[in-house]
Amino acid sequence: MILRRSSSFAAVFSIHVFLQCLWIKVSVASGYFELQILSMQNVNGELQSGLCCDGTRDAGDSKCLKDECDTYFRVCLKEYQSRVYAAGPCSFGSGSTPVIGGNTFSLRTSARNDKSRIVLPFSFAWPRSYTLIVEALDFNNDTTTSNGGGEVIERAVQSGHDQPEPAVAEPEIRVTCDEHYYGFGCNKFCRPRDEFFGHYTCDHNGNKTCLEGWSGPECNTAICRQGCSMEHGTCKVPGECKCQYGWQGEYCDKCIPHPGCVHGTCVEPWQCLCDTNWGGQLCDKDLNYCGTRQPCLNEGTCSNTGPDKYHCTCPEGYSGVNCERAEHACLSEALFLTEAVVWRTARALECQCLQAGPDPLLHQ
Repeated sequence: MILRRSSSFAAVFSIHVFLQCLWIKVSVASGYFELQILSMQNVNGELQSGLCCDGTRDAGDSKCLKDECDTYFRVCLKEYQSRVYAAGPCSFGSGSTPVIGGNTFSLRTSARNDKSRIVLPFSFAWPRSYTLIVEALDFNNDTTTSNGGGEVIERAVQSGHDQPEPAVAEPEIRVTCDEHYYGFGCNKFCRPRDEFFGHYTCDHNGNKTCLEGWSGPECNTAICRQGCSMEHGTCKVPGECKCQYGWQGEYCDKCIPHPGCVHGTCVEPWQCLCDTNWGGQLCDKDLNYCGTRQPCLNEGTCSNTGPDKYHCTCPEGYSGVNCERAEHACLSEALFLTEAVVWRTARALECQCLQAGPDPLLHQ
């Protein structure tokens, strides 16, 4: 920024402005406005009024005699004004430096120091436009740099529409967001984390990018094992599949039947839906006892009469629940003439002759 009042006077001072957003645990400010003085040129040692800072003017070369100006700077930052008024409150903040030089000096080649920097904290999203008033002042012994005293050497005004962008440099003004802050107003906060409240990194726009195995707006929802039932399975860490009450299996997709259910299945937890030919509350009653057990012997006919119940219709000559008893074993006429032995086998009574006869072996 270069200002010239006349051919005989040249006051030149350059500034670099840094805007940085600052995250603080207790929200005192959302950022700060930083102004750095780089150089000052006041060859004749004059004030804005044309008078000398100290002493009188040399008649020969018009330069001021005696001491040089004791130069310090004051800054006023306020809302954007199309027509700038130096008077009025500095709504965005104000600040000043101590005396940092004489008539002419440069800080370009030396390391920047805190004395030539003014920092204005703010607690709002940085606007797209602002007005900056920078005054170079001469310090007198009866004034201080903080009470607004001092004679004006020169006043510079800049009013514009600057949009903050991270890490963007321009010839006179550089606007920078601090770490973890993004956006035009440096008011979009994103700090990478991997703990209870979220698992993500941040892209260059400040958007959250979930770490592998996590999802959701805050990246705090674990992605369960592939195949895990979305309805009946849950997880607190990625790759897990923990079943809800009443469900089981590797993927929590199998219901738990009623306790004690024998020959049954379920569609919902605690059901006992009986398989074919089974009944009862626990599906432990055989409805097809004849088909399952085939209890009737000696070609008896089996009929199901109820759960776990049946009836055998025995052929002639047999009786008993399972037709296991022969009622007329060894009654053949030929057996009266011989000696015979009768015994029970698995399916019937058998009669065997001990002496030769017309019918040596009869099976009844």
